[in-house]
Amino acid sequence: MKIDFSKKHVLVTGGSGGIGKAISIAFAESNATVAVHYNKNKVGAEETLKALPGNKHTIVQADLSNPNEIEELIKCLESVDIVVNNAAVVEQHDFNSLSYLEWQAIWKKTIDANLIGPAHLIYCASKVMEKNGGGKFVNISSRGAFRGEPKAAAYGASKAGLNALGQSMALTLAKDNIFIYTIAPGFVATERVADMIDDSIKAQSPLKRVAKPEEVARTAVWLASEGNDFLTGCIVDVNGASYLRS
Repeated sequence: MKIDFSKKHVLVTGGSGGIGKAISIAFAESNATVAVHYNKNKVGAEETLKALPGNKHTIVQADLSNPNEIEELIKCLESVDIVVNNAAVVEQHDFNSLSYLEWQAIWKKTIDANLIGPAHLIYCASKVMEKNGGGKFVNISSRGAFRGEPKAAAYGASKAGLNALGQSMALTLAKDNIFIYTIAPGFVATERVADMIDDSIKAQSPLKRVAKPEEVARTAVWLASEGNDFLTGCIVDVNGASYLRS
């Protein structure tokens, strides 16, 4: 099946590296016009831009914990047909060693970036999509939303919230021909978690490895393609059977 996003404009948040970079490349290879978002890592975003086939793509900056910057981000885009909510922060911690103030700071930073930011982005982008006759969102969640994250409780909770957000907005926006899908990966081989991936992590999957960024990217591209409207509200596990739910 050939997927062609010609004349489609795609915003990928957190596109400076890892999963976001792979998703940006995958959409560009399918002829989409890609806006690669970054917050602080401009160099990484520029490297992603260089890796994209064609010269119609751009990089865009915004702090997604700031609702005003989200609004300006959407306004600066030529158009938006597909948004991939990939940007996220994760704060690993030892619960017993945290002060109360540190605990509060981790929760605020994580929820603002991982849940409230995507919520505001869905609101702003959906207004453009509605005028254009429809659109799609792909949210990047985590298996941690289901199994828990004892060393990153705020992260796990934020991703569980993202799952619920996607399902709620799938119900809200279907009437406007706007569809929302969620991907819940396990560990993915990116630079951010490279020092955490050892044999015990790989052994969690019967495939004896973790996901490649390209595997998550292919799933995102497929979900956003034509003919998948009736999948709206779904949550797709990409974890190599390392965590099974029913």
